[in-house]
Amino acid sequence: MASVAMAETRVRIIGMRGTSEGQVLEMLGDRLEHVRSSDASTSRADDAAFLLRQVLRKEGYADVEVAWKIVSRSEILLTVHEGGRLSLGRVRVNGVPSAEAKRLAKLYARPTQKDRSFVSPLPPFREADIETGLSYLRQDLNAQGYWGAEVLLAARDVDAGSGTVNLTIEVRPGTRQRIAVPRIVSPDPMVISEVQALVKPYVGRAATTGQLNAMRLEVEKSFTSHGYPDAIISMSHAQEAGKFVPEFFIDLGPRVRLDHIHITGLVRTKYDRIAQRVKNFEGEWYDEVAISKRVRGILATGAFSSARIERSPIAGDRIDATLHLEEARARQISLAAGVDSYQGFILRTSYADRNLNGQVLGLNTGFEFSARGILGEARLSNPWLFGSDVAAMARYYALVYRREGYRSFETGLEGQTTWKFGDHYTLDLLGGYSLVNLSEDGLPISELGETVYTQPRLRLTQTLDHRDSAVLPTRGWHLESPLEIGSAVGKLSTNYAKASLKGGWYYKLNGDYQLGLGGDLGVLIPSGDGQELPIDLRLFNGGSRSVRSFPERQLGPTVNDYATGGEASWNTNAELIRSLGGTLKAVAFFDAGTLSRSYDQLGSSEVELAIGLGLRLNLPIGPIRLEYGYNLTQDSGEPTGTLHFAIGITF
Repeated sequence: MASVAMAETRVRIIGMRGTSEGQVLEMLGDRLEHVRSSDASTSRADDAAFLLRQVLRKEGYADVEVAWKIVSRSEILLTVHEGGRLSLGRVRVNGVPSAEAKRLAKLYARPTQKDRSFVSPLPPFREADIETGLSYLRQDLNAQGYWGAEVLLAARDVDAGSGTVNLTIEVRPGTRQRIAVPRIVSPDPMVISEVQALVKPYVGRAATTGQLNAMRLEVEKSFTSHGYPDAIISMSHAQEAGKFVPEFFIDLGPRVRLDHIHITGLVRTKYDRIAQRVKNFEGEWYDEVAISKRVRGILATGAFSSARIERSPIAGDRIDATLHLEEARARQISLAAGVDSYQGFILRTSYADRNLNGQVLGLNTGFEFSARGILGEARLSNPWLFGSDVAAMARYYALVYRREGYRSFETGLEGQTTWKFGDHYTLDLLGGYSLVNLSEDGLPISELGETVYTQPRLRLTQTLDHRDSAVLPTRGWHLESPLEIGSAVGKLSTNYAKASLKGGWYYKLNGDYQLGLGGDLGVLIPSGDGQELPIDLRLFNGGSRSVRSFPERQLGPTVNDYATGGEASWNTNAELIRSLGGTLKAVAFFDAGTLSRSYDQLGSSEVELAIGLGLRLNLPIGPIRLEYGYNLTQDSGEPTGTLHFAIGITF
C-alpha cells in the first residue's frame, strides 16, 4: 500500500505594526510544530492563537487579541489586534545612596532585560515582573545584612503616547544586623558545646549571606570530616531586637569508620597509581571533606572526566567506599593562534598526553612561533611525586628570540617541585641549567655583557593567594616573592642574586565599579662588575604589566634608543574598572615606576608617571586588554604614550 506524504500546515500572521511576521514566528520558535504537523483544524487554530497571545503578552502587549481563520486544509491565518504596548522606562530607587540606587535599579530590571526582542529597544513592562523585581531587591539587601529591609513600589507613571512605564521604588534598609549567639538544638549535649566554639568567631559580624554561609560550612565540615557522613545539619534564623539569631538543629547519626576504598572505571590508568592517593583514608574515621578534596585533585589532572564516591555499610560502625572514575580522552593535538602588541602574531602547535603510560603523568610538547622567535619545548609533569601531594615538572626547551638591540639562542633543562600548604600558600623550588649565546642587533657588543655562557640557577618562590579567582579576580589579594641565585659562566664568570616582591589587591566597590592596586619591586645584585652580567639576566621595566606609557621593556637607560636594563626596578599600578555590560569593562589607570642601572642608585632614579584608559573583555582564559598609557613625565627621546594589546590581568 503506497503512503502519502502530508504537507506542512502554514501559519500566517497579519496585523502586527511593531514587527514583521518573520520576527514573530522566530519568537514562537518550535512551539507551533504540533500545529504545522497536522491538517488545519479548529483545535489547532485555537492552539496557534493561544501561543501567539502568550508570546505577545510577554512582549508587553497586555491587551492583545488574536483571531484565527482556517483558510484551507493546509493554512491557518492569525489576525492580531495589538492594542498598546507597555515598556519599562526609568526605574528610580529612593532611600539609598545614588551609586547603590543605580545598581538596585539595574537589578530590578533584570527579569525584563533578558526578554528584549525585535519589538523595541526598551524591555517590556509586565505586571507579573513587579513582585519579581522587588523580591530581587529584598534578597540583595538581605545578603548585605539588612534583614529587616522594606522594598515598596511607591509610584508608577505611564506615558500614554509611548507606552513607557516609569517606576519609583522606595527602599527602607533599616539597621544592618549583626550575628548574635546562635541557638543550638541537638540530641547530643557534646555537640552543643562544640558548635558554640566553632561559631564564636562569627558572633558580632555583619549578618551577610557570605558570613552566614561560611559559618554553616564551618559547622558542616567539622562533623562530616570526623566520621559523620549522614549528619543532618539545618540552619534557620530569628530576628530579635535588631539582631540576627542563627538557629541550628544537628542530628549527627552514627559515626562510621572507613574500611576499604574500591576503584572502578580504570581502563588505561594503573590501579595502584590511584589507590595510592586514597589509601591513607582507610582504617580512619570517614572524612568526607578530605576525600572530596582528594578526588577533586584527581579530576584536576585532566585524565578523568568525572568522579563520584559511593558508600556502602559493612557491619557495625564500618563502611566501604567505591570511587567511580570515568577516564577522559588523554591524547590531544592542538593548534592555537593569538596576537599581542609585543610578540605580534603567535602560533602554537602542541601534542599532549595527560595520562602517559597510565601513570597520570602529563606530557606536553610543541612549538610556538611569533614575530620575535621560535620556542620548542617538551614538558613532563607529575602531580603526585612519589605518591605525595608534591607536584613536579621537568622541561627541556630551545629558544631563538629577538629582543630590542640583540638576539639570543638558549637551550636548557629545568626541574621544578611545588608544595601547596592549605588553600592559600604555595612554595615552588626550581633548578635549571642552560646554554646561552647572545649576538648584537643594534646594541654595541660592549653593552651585552657576557655573550656566550652557561647559566646554572636555583629559584625559590613563595606565594600567598587570597583572591576569589586567579584568572579574573574581583576581590582579595596575593603576594609572590621569588628569590633566585645563579651564575653566568663564560670567559668572565659572574654570580648573582635576584629577589622581587610583587602582588595585587582587588576590591569591589559596588555592582559597577572595582578597584585594583598592584606593584612589583625587584633587585639584582651581581658579583664583581655588573657590566659583565649578560643583558638578558638584567631587570627591565615598561609594558602592559608595568608602566604602560612605555613599550615593553623600554623604560630606563638606553643606548642607540635600545634599553640596556638594570639592577633595580619598581612599579606600582592603580586601576578603576567599570562594567559596561556583560563581560565588557572599561578601565582608567595610573602607573608609576623606575629602573636604575645599578641597584644602589634606585633611590635617585627618575620616576616615570603614566595615566591611561582601556577596554577589557573578560573571557575564561582571562581579560583581553586594549589600553593606552600617556606619558606624564616625557623627556627627550621618550614616547608620548603607548598602545598595548595583551591577554591576562595586569598584576
